[in-house]
Amino acid sequence: MKRPKSLDKKVLSIISLLHPYVKQRLRVAENIGIIPRNMYYSNEIIDDVVLEIYENKTDKKIDINQLKLMMFSMSNKRLFKLFKNEEWHKNSISTKVLLEEELALLEEKFTIDSGFDLIMNEELEDISYHQHDGESHFLESDAIQFDIADFLDLKDKLFLKDIGKQNLVLKMYGELPLQSSNIVDLHVLGKLKLDEICKVLVLHITEVEKVITFVKDNFRKYLV
Repeated sequence: MKRPKSLDKKVLSIISLLHPYVKQRLRVAENIGIIPRNMYYSNEIIDDVVLEIYENKTDKKIDINQLKLMMFSMSNKRLFKLFKNEEWHKNSISTKVLLEEELALLEEKFTIDSGFDLIMNEELEDISYHQHDGESHFLESDAIQFDIADFLDLKDKLFLKDIGKQNLVLKMYGELPLQSSNIVDLHVLGKLKLDEICKVLVLHITEVEKVITFVKDNFRKYLV
C-alpha cells in the first residue's frame, strides 16, 4: 500500500504547475498595460499562497487534487485582486460579467475571416510586433508547445518548427481578452480539466466550454 504524500511534497508538485500559469498571467497583464513591467513576480504570489496554506493549518491528508484546486483558486484571486487594484479600481466586476463581455468581443474580432486574415498577415510582417516575440511565456519551451499542439488537436507538430506559425499563435493568443486567455492558461499551462477551471473561476461549464471551443476552432483555421 502506497504511503500518502506529505503536505510538503504535495505543495511542491503543485507549485511546478502554478509557476508557468502565474508567470504568464503577470506577463499578459504587463503586455496590455494593467501592471507596470517587472514590478510583480510569480514567486511572490506563489509564496503568499503557500504561506496561507500553512498558516491555515491545512490538513496534511488533504487530497492532492483538492489542494491543487485550492492553490490555483488562491493564486487566481490574488492575481484578480492585483489587477483590480492596479487598473480596475473604479469598478467591481465579477469574472462572469467580464467573460460575457469578452465572448461578444471575440465573436466580433475572430469571425470576420478575410479581414482578420489580412490584419494578421500585415502585423506579422511588422517589425514592431517581432520586437515583442520574447515577451510571452506561452511558447517558451518545447513541452508547452507540444501541450498547445495537443490542445488544438493538431496531429502533426510541424508548426512547432515554423517560426511564422509560432508568431501567428502568439498574435492570436495576444488578441484574446483577459479572462478568455486566463481560461486557456489554466487549461494549457496549469493542466486543469474544464470542470476544474469552473471551480477555480466559479463559472458554469458551458461558459468555459464556449471559450475553449472558440479558441480551438479559430486558431486551427490558420494552423492546419
